[in-house]
Amino acid sequence: MNAVEQRSAILDKAEQIARMIQESEEMNRFSQAKNKIENHADANVLTFLAKAKRNQYSKTSLRLGYDHPESVKAKQEYDDVLRKISEIPIMDEFKEAQDEINDIMQGVLKTIVSTVSDVLSVEKTEEPGDSAAGGCGSCSSGGCGKH
Repeated sequence: MNAVEQRSAILDKAEQIARMIQESEEMNRFSQAKNKIENHADANVLTFLAKAKRNQYSKTSLRLGYDHPESVKAKQEYDDVLRKISEIPIMDEFKEAQDEINDIMQGVLKTIVSTVSDVLSVEKTEEPGDSAAGGCGSCSSGGCGKH
């Protein structure tokens, strides 16, 4: 097998793993929880409001600084909306399902890294989903209540 064929085979296996994850019971629970949120009027309104409050806080803090009273007020308003979102019972279900999928993804990545790190220097970076790296990526599709 030449290098091009090997690369193709590796990418094919990656696609197989991705399909396995998509077809998993964990992904099914995640999709069901996401659908519940998308059909929950309060969750949709609060998610929209959270995005607006987050944008307001970002703009205000960049313009005036994080310690400015207007920035502090904008942050508090954003946090209040996030608290309200977290109080919706289906949000816990969504978060748990999201965490399960994340655990699977982390397991796959850690397995690959630990396997190749014996022969290849692998740099440590932030874990996918770390809030420091910009959030979980799912906030825009229903909000996770973390950011």
